[in-house]
Amino acid sequence: MRTPVTVGVVCGVSGLGATLARAFDELPQSTLRWICDEAPRIASVGYGPATAWTSDFDELLQDEDLDAVVFASSELAGSGRALAALAADKHVFVDGPLASGSSEADELVAAAAKRNRHLMAHSPALLRPGVLRLHRLIDRGALGEIFYVHARRYALRGEQDRNVLWDLGADTIATVLDLLGDEPVEAHASGVSYLGRQAPDVIFAKLEFATGIGVYVHLSCLEGETADHISVVGSEATAVLDATEPEHELSIFVNGPTPAEFDDLTVEQGDKVSFRLPAEDSLPVACARFLTAVRSQSEIPYGREASTALAVIEALDLSCANRGTIEAIAARPGRIEQNVIAFRAR
Repeated sequence: MRTPVTVGVVCGVSGLGATLARAFDELPQSTLRWICDEAPRIASVGYGPATAWTSDFDELLQDEDLDAVVFASSELAGSGRALAALAADKHVFVDGPLASGSSEADELVAAAAKRNRHLMAHSPALLRPGVLRLHRLIDRGALGEIFYVHARRYALRGEQDRNVLWDLGADTIATVLDLLGDEPVEAHASGVSYLGRQAPDVIFAKLEFATGIGVYVHLSCLEGETADHISVVGSEATAVLDATEPEHELSIFVNGPTPAEFDDLTVEQGDKVSFRLPAEDSLPVACARFLTAVRSQSEIPYGREASTALAVIEALDLSCANRGTIEAIAARPGRIEQNVIAFRAR
């Protein structure tokens, strides 16, 4: 039986880290060794006797028996903390985006590769049951050749300071890139503010891939409805992810002109196959996959560099600011390093 991974959770003062700490504490693959926050407590209150409390983050870095540092938010991982953890030879898990920008994420990815540590940012959107099932369908070629992807995400007008690109586009872009398992070579976007705000209210964007696949994205807070919809159009079938219908999130529409077999079903052009998928909390799944990666001595054949989606969003932001200019997207440094789990583990 392999030794459990020792984990220290940096909770902060908001209490949001309690659920994260509980998830690691309950998994048999890990031992919760530290809780780090600013709220004084008796060491083991609420956890096992192996758990200690500290308000000093450096205690985690100096603990040679600590395997991994878990941050309850991107803000807690910032200010050099995640980088310091990697430099101290700790594996790192961040609940949320890995960094505020792609250059900072690049630095973390490079540090993880240099120290041979595992690095993971938990994004719930990428661990939805429909996304995971669609991954399996794409991997086995059930859709045929992928032609293009169309994504649209709408929100109600709400707060006037909403940033449509970052607030609505980040998860959408990350999901599309993860589904395709590829990085775009260029991006362009145009945005309009009908409400007179500094930031656009509606954005139309396109990503171009070296494979010839195009990704078309429509983001808006003007439609008067909410939507979170991704269509992956292939030569044999189109897969539709609709996050607003969690129990029937994934549907397949048959495109092929000749009858075929799909999951032991005979299907013809125009047929629709819907999947009933149970709801699942992504956090325990992400924690378990992180621990599996840390405990594995072989290459990890899944994951993408954590900076990719950030770099794409930054390119689209620049393109919007420059009235639709085409922005090149450089290949991310360290892209072949298999120990970096960017968003989720397949």
